[in-house]
Order: sequence, then C-alpha cells, then structure tokens
Amino acid sequence: MSRKLKGTAAAPGIAIAAVVHFHTTLDQIPIYTVAEEDVAAEIGRLSGAIETVTESLLDLQKELAGAIGKHDVRIYDAQLAILHDKTFRKDVEDEVTERQANLEVALQRVIARYEGVFDAMDNVAMRERAADLRDIGRQLVGALVAIGRQKYIADGADYLFAADEFLPSDAGILDRAHIRGIVTAHGGKYSHGAILARSLGIPAIVGVDGFMQETTSGAMAILDGDAGIVLLDPTIEELADYERRLSEQQSVDSRISELRFQPSVTPDGTSVRLMANVEGVQDLEALELDTMAGIGLFRTEFAFMERRQFPTEEEQVAMYLRAVESADGKPVTFRTLDVGGDKPLGYFQMPEERNPVLGWRGIRLCLAWPDILYTQLRAILRASALGHARILLPMITTRSEVVRCREVLDQLTADLRANDVAYDAQIELGIMVEVPVLVPVLPEILEVVDFVSVGTNDLVQYLLAVDRDNQRVAKMYDPFHPGVLRVLSQIAEAALASGKSASICGEIAGDHWFTPLLIGLGFRELSMAPVFLPRVKLMVRSFSLDECRDLATRALAMRATSQIRDLVHQEIQPRWAAQLRSPSDDTFGGAPA
Repeated sequence: MSRKLKGTAAAPGIAIAAVVHFHTTLDQIPIYTVAEEDVAAEIGRLSGAIETVTESLLDLQKELAGAIGKHDVRIYDAQLAILHDKTFRKDVEDEVTERQANLEVALQRVIARYEGVFDAMDNVAMRERAADLRDIGRQLVGALVAIGRQKYIADGADYLFAADEFLPSDAGILDRAHIRGIVTAHGGKYSHGAILARSLGIPAIVGVDGFMQETTSGAMAILDGDAGIVLLDPTIEELADYERRLSEQQSVDSRISELRFQPSVTPDGTSVRLMANVEGVQDLEALELDTMAGIGLFRTEFAFMERRQFPTEEEQVAMYLRAVESADGKPVTFRTLDVGGDKPLGYFQMPEERNPVLGWRGIRLCLAWPDILYTQLRAILRASALGHARILLPMITTRSEVVRCREVLDQLTADLRANDVAYDAQIELGIMVEVPVLVPVLPEILEVVDFVSVGTNDLVQYLLAVDRDNQRVAKMYDPFHPGVLRVLSQIAEAALASGKSASICGEIAGDHWFTPLLIGLGFRELSMAPVFLPRVKLMVRSFSLDECRDLATRALAMRATSQIRDLVHQEIQPRWAAQLRSPSDDTFGGAPA
C-alpha cells in the first residue's frame, strides 16, 4: 500500500523515479581553542576560503547561465554579496579574536546568529533567505576543511533529489540529464532553491515533514509538483495513472510548442482572453507576452513584502512603469495592497487576530490607513500615462467601500491635472469578488466600477467554510461543488447584464478541466499562473461555444459534486485526450491571444 506525504508545491510537474538521498551538511567539524599568538593566522585562513567559494559560485553561475533566466542567475549575486559583506567578515573575525574559536566554529556561530534574525521575521519570503546564509556557511566550512562535494553521476538512471533542503550551491552537483524532481524536508516556495528548481523546469516539493526518515535511497516515489504530494511505494494503479498524466504532460508540451502563438479562440471563433498572474516586475522577464492578452493580476504586495519599510511613491512609480512598459500596450491589472491574513508586513505592526483571514486585510486595511492607499493609487495613475494600467481593489464587502475608493481616485486625478502630471484619464477601476455576500448585491456595485475579477481561492473557501490548509477538512474544498458553479453563474450574468467584463483570476482559471465550464458560464477572460496558460489555451481551442454552454447548463442542473466530476471525466477528458492524440488543424483565424 502506498503512503502519501504532503508538502508545499514549489515547482510544477510530475516526476516518477527512485529516491536518492543527498546530505547537505558536513558531519565532522574540527573544534579547538586558538592560542592568542595564532589568532592572526587563523583569521588569515578566511581569505583563502572566501576566494575558493567565490570562484566556485562564479563557475556555477556561468554554468547555469544558459539554463535559467537572467533574473534567477542573480541568486548567486546575492550569495556573493553575503560572502563579501564587511560586517559578516568582521563578525566572524571578532568571534575568533574574542572567543578564540577556530574559524570553522566561528563561522557556524555567526551564521546561527544571523539565522535567528531571519527566523524572527514575519515575512515568509525573508525568513526563507536564511537558507542562503546556511549555504554560504556550509561552503566556507567545506573549503576550510578541504571537503569538496562531488558532482552526482546518475549512470543513466533517473532519480529524485531528496535532502533536508535544496540550496543554490546544490545545483552544481546535479546530473541535470537524469534528475526528475526535488523533494526536501525543509524550505519554502520563496527560497532561492525553489526559484532555481522552477527556472530549471524541475518539479519540486518542499517542506515534506519526515521525508528523509520515511524513505531510503533507491525507493520508488511519485512527485506531484502541482498538488504538493509525494507517493511512496506507489501501487500499480497509481503508477499507471501518473505515467498517463506524465505522458499527457509531455504531449501537451509538444502540442503547445506548435500553437503557443496561435489565438486563444474556440473552433467556432469565440475569443477568450488568457492573461497571466505575476508577483512582481521580475516575473515579467520570463513571460512570453506574445502568447497572452496581458497581465490579469499583478500582486503588488510582494514588492512591499520584500522591503524593510513602505516603498515611497517614486519607488512605486518606477516599479509600475517597468510593468506597463514591459507589457507593450497590453493591460496590466494592478491589485492594490492586499496584506493581512497570511501575508503580513514585517515592518507594519498588525493587531493579533483570532482569524486573520476574516480580519483586517485588503481594502479594509488601506481605507483605515488612507496614506497607503493614496500613495499607491497616485503611483499607478502616474505609471498609466505610459501604458495600459488597470486598478483592482481586493477584499471588497460593500458598495460604500468602492464609492470611497472612487472618491479618492477622483481627488488624485484632479490633483494630477492641476499640477500638469500625465495619467490615463480612462483608467479602469475594478473589484475582486471574494466575499460571498457581494454576489447578490453585485448589480448595484457594477454601477460604480468598470470590471470585476473573481478571486476563486478565497471565494470558494468562504462559500464552503473550508480552510484549504487544514488537513482535517482540506478534502472538502472542491470548486466543482454545484453551489460554487451557481454562484459563478450569477456573477457572469450580472456582469453581462451591466455590460461590464468579468474575469476569473483564482486557481480554477488555470485548471484546464474547468475551462469549458467557465466559458459556458459566460467568462471570456481568465488569468492564471503562466505555467498553466498553455494547457488552458489548448482546451479553449478544443470546444465550441455551443458545446461549452451545453456542458455548463447540464452542470448547473446537477445536485452533487460527484456528478459534475463525472461529467468532466466522461466528456471533457476524452476530448482532451483525442486532441493530444490527433491534433486538429490549428489554423483558425480569430482574435489575438
């Protein structure tokens, strides 16, 4: 019987291979007291170690330059900056001088102190930067004791890299021709190791508690990087299912290479705008903007979370300008600051809340601290002068919140006009539909906005009263619930009646099994993580509008989630499989992607 372990999905994809354990720590560290007359010589060893590690990192950076994006190569610049930081070096030297510790021990003590500072930070992304410190410490100690890590030679066998964590320097020991996935017991999806895995196209799951104890080298495992699941000792049926999915994944990749620049349009000519969700300007560098209609969700909070204080208006203008200029005339939808809940700011003291997901977050926080909202809206307005920017308000509950934001926007545009500052006078204002009570009053709110975007992650969670991260109830979180479909139908109908556009920007927008249903319900704009765009585009091109409407009508009449899933299994999956086996002629005319 197989065993299922849950972790955090860090890089998408499926991998099936034998586990190989990698030990990322040095087992034997010399410990001794340095005589006073030998302190200078002991400190002198540090220069040689820094030189050795610097050379190693530069070689690795050069080796990976052709395999990963230019932005991700800079991960090694961050490590080099730590390595040559004057404060870091002085702290190590002081440890040797004042406590007469040998250099290996001094490095470990200083790294441990620095890690404690990072671990105390509220910002998840910043906490995970502690891994870079551990990596530098490990490399320096390895250089001091002359222990070099050998490149792993897989001898032609595919394998899963398994370790306590995947650090940037580990990329140098991988047999990239045969590595199929990465599984770690620790780490997070914001760590530099996880970023490298995504950039290298290696499926990865991090934070799988007990994985190293549960497995041995050579054990067969399945890694599902989309769901964050590892199956140990899989059954014959599970292997067959995942081998089918892996084959499908490879077929999709092949098909997409043929049609990624083709329009996102149904066989009978209905255009569906496919857009990308991004977490910052750096994500734009890796996008093929010619394959999509624009940026449907730019999560501005990540730029706030990466800083030690609120970014100034000028800093925000520079960031938003880079985004709209990179989009080259295509829309960029900036969601205003959405912190609180699971996204705290380390430099902004948030009140303790028993249930922060239902608390002081999103637009509620920004209206309570208007300086934050004023500065951000003004910055977006200024950036809109050089591109197509849209403003999206999160966590809206009442019409009065939207009216207040509209008043702020009017005040800011009046001020910009009075001071001859350029902006787009036609800039659109939209809202996120996440709070269920908004749905029955949506017609009234649509009177004061230009578009709506459905945040299905929170909306479904609130509708079902299910915390997706609570393992006791997570299996109850199912967006194919009939009630969820009917709510989505209400939203699409209200938008259509008002003549306003409605998009989906939550996870179901990137679930290609959902695509025909969403089109049938009336949605013509879907925004998702870029990795899901190709599958969704292929699905759009597989069903006519009439077929989508028929599927949606039948699904809306169903009374059980299982019935809707059966519909997907019986009618959507076979069409998908047929499309992969015998691709139709992809020479439709139609609207641009």
